[in-house]
Amino acid sequence: MTSMPRTIMPKTIDMHMHTTASDGMKSPAELLEIVRASGVSVFSVTDHDTFAGNVAVRELLQPDDAILITGIELSAGDLGEDLHMLAYFLHSDTIAADSPIAIAVTEFQRRRETRGALMVEKLVEQGLDITLESVLEIANGSPIGRPHIADALLRSGAIATYSEAFNVWIGYRKPGFVDKENISPNAAIDLVHECGGIVSLAHPGINKAEDELDRLIGLGLDSIEVLHPGNSSSQRKRYRKLAQKHGLAISGGSDYHGRNDHHSEVSQMQVPYEYFERLQERAERYR
Repeated sequence: MTSMPRTIMPKTIDMHMHTTASDGMKSPAELLEIVRASGVSVFSVTDHDTFAGNVAVRELLQPDDAILITGIELSAGDLGEDLHMLAYFLHSDTIAADSPIAIAVTEFQRRRETRGALMVEKLVEQGLDITLESVLEIANGSPIGRPHIADALLRSGAIATYSEAFNVWIGYRKPGFVDKENISPNAAIDLVHECGGIVSLAHPGINKAEDELDRLIGLGLDSIEVLHPGNSSSQRKRYRKLAQKHGLAISGGSDYHGRNDHHSEVSQMQVPYEYFERLQERAERYR
């Protein structure tokens, strides 16, 4: 009897996911189990303005696990902009408490706490049932983000669905919205390069981030997150051509949070392994 040839699945990567260290729903240990089941060869835990989730996952790794790349998602922008910059391949010693990027991240977290408190105040003024204590309880020590506020509103019964929080109350220019006090894109890119890492613009198809692509490329952007569930097929085609034109690497990932929203499941984007190789090559110039 002739045996059927075994199908060899192509190697894939997922360079964008979150844990409870920021606004994800899964703990680092739970996320690692999901990664193991997904079959990806390389991944990066990119929590918002903190390395805590990435560090926790690294401590749990086994020899046969996928390759974990040090990563973080930084909030950057001028005059109310909210551009998300994914930083990869940072030197291991740069995430020590006294490193330039670790000091900057601590300041980002302080700004998040201040912003969160201001947003809660505005929501209370609107008559919504929410307290800062409830938000802090949900955040559980992680940097406060709007998803934590949305969860607090949902838990109190002030809203009926998670998406209602953003669509009605805390989305851009909604009654409870407060602008972030972000690091400038130029400073963010320079800081990451100084620490041996590279910068990819996250989900350019969301929040009009693609409007800033030309400026960011001029500032030294290394990569564009082409494969993201929030990018349409036409946008992916346009970003891919732009990356090729300017000699940039291409990144991609699920932006996994563990919620049923615009993000996808780990490995679902089927990002080719060759993209990881190009990202590695780009990082060599900062070593």
